[in-house]
Amino acid sequence: MLINMKRKVTLAKRSEGLTRTRIRGVSLIEVMISIVLSSFALLALAAVNSSSIRYTKMSQYRAIAAQLSNDIGERMRANKAAATTTPSSYQFETNFAGQATAPALPTGNDLCNTKLITCSKEKIAALDLAQWRVSVRDMLPEGSVVLKYISASSAMEVWIAWRDPVVANTDESPANASECPDSLSKGSDNSIRCSYFRVTL
Repeated sequence: MLINMKRKVTLAKRSEGLTRTRIRGVSLIEVMISIVLSSFALLALAAVNSSSIRYTKMSQYRAIAAQLSNDIGERMRANKAAATTTPSSYQFETNFAGQATAPALPTGNDLCNTKLITCSKEKIAALDLAQWRVSVRDMLPEGSVVLKYISASSAMEVWIAWRDPVVANTDESPANASECPDSLSKGSDNSIRCSYFRVTL
């Protein structure tokens, strides 16, 4: 009888040990599942944060483009005689590849920087356009421009383009957006983005 009691005690201890081991194993599995789920949540959060930064930067570029369009609009209105001639002295249709280098500013008498120099409306327009293109290039990555004068409505169509490879993602379908003019010849390069403005003179 004493032997049976010892066996029962021994079996009870073994059963208790196995139960504790199982409980410890279950706890470990729960921790591992929690870590996996947390890692998925963190990855999703990182993707959302990345998209947020991307769209914020794109909005910043578009805001800069709007400011630049106001700049050239005021320059053209101040020199309306040159802007509204046919062809307009402000018209500019060089493609994106042709604007790969920063534009050169006029020099000498074409700079129109002293009262002793008498500048024609065409020279003022050339200076305005060169200074403005330098600003576009400085403020936007590979900033480029296209300007087309519409004589029937006395308005200038202005496209401001820049290269932004970060936003050329599939979720935006940039290839479907006809936001750039044909004369820019961007081809299938989806990293080139454009903003369009119509300036009434």
